[in-house]
Amino acid sequence: MLLAPIIKLVRAYDSTEWEIFIREWQKGLKGYDAVKRLGGPGDLGRDVIGLYSPQACQGVWDNFQCKHYETTLGVPAACEDAGKIIFHAFRGEFTPPRMCSFVAPRGPSTALRKMLLNPSLFQDEVIKTWNIRVAPNVVDNEQHTLIGDLAAYVTNYDFTSFTFATLEEVLDDHRKTAYWASRFNGELPPPNPGQAPVEITPDETVYVTKLFDVYAEETGMPIGCAGDLTAHVEWLDDLQKQRVRFYDAEAFMATYRDQTEPGTIESFADEIMDAIDPAIAMAKSAHGRLSTALVTAGTTTPASVLSPRAKVRMKQGVCHQLANLDRLTWKV
Repeated sequence: MLLAPIIKLVRAYDSTEWEIFIREWQKGLKGYDAVKRLGGPGDLGRDVIGLYSPQACQGVWDNFQCKHYETTLGVPAACEDAGKIIFHAFRGEFTPPRMCSFVAPRGPSTALRKMLLNPSLFQDEVIKTWNIRVAPNVVDNEQHTLIGDLAAYVTNYDFTSFTFATLEEVLDDHRKTAYWASRFNGELPPPNPGQAPVEITPDETVYVTKLFDVYAEETGMPIGCAGDLTAHVEWLDDLQKQRVRFYDAEAFMATYRDQTEPGTIESFADEIMDAIDPAIAMAKSAHGRLSTALVTAGTTTPASVLSPRAKVRMKQGVCHQLANLDRLTWKV
């Protein structure tokens, strides 16, 4: 996937849309109890926050400082923002965040990157420049110079909690969320490949039993297990092909379950079912119903963001998913 056009698009966001995008990134990863966007006057240095418990900012939480600039994020701005977080934690407005990540579409400057990767350097810079960069900016019309208890607090603050995320890292994660397709016009990463286990599993019982009905009709023999097909190699091979289709569909659905809006994969399967149902109605045999279903599914293009990633074999595997759910059967 070409990321360059997406990077260009994201860098054109205004500051509000950038914060919304960052909230999507974290909310979509589902690592927090709640993700909230607070950016604006009175946010106390908190733009987007990830909360781990009902205690919110009095418990364990992470802070994402969203800095949407035309250039890289520089040391002065980062020192000011770090100072705000430290100062308001000192005042008891919230507990210190477990992590405070600077997220800017053009990333941190080289100097800031070096400091964030060497926390003692960042700490020294914040302390050294506090009275210029932080003291006049933490509370309107007030000066909070670095003396007394505040100085001791800043000196003992855990500066390893300050970090940064590059736009490439944000996009890599955002692609795993349910927001990617709708935000970037349906561009989804490739699905994970399916892997059929050697032995038939209990989860396959329903659709495999229905395949045995097909093979029994074709061979004129009762088929109760794969071993009964030993004398009919062509049908044993067919069974394996159908199992590969089933597991391709399973992997496809699992890949996109959390990367698309709720109901997307179910709607995709429903559209295939809608195409298959009338097509198999006139088939006179179990094998005819199965063959018609596979051909129809393979040529169906559901109106879905998933369609560009849906290969023929996977769509045919949806037939077996539907059979496994007892929505399709092959025996006439």
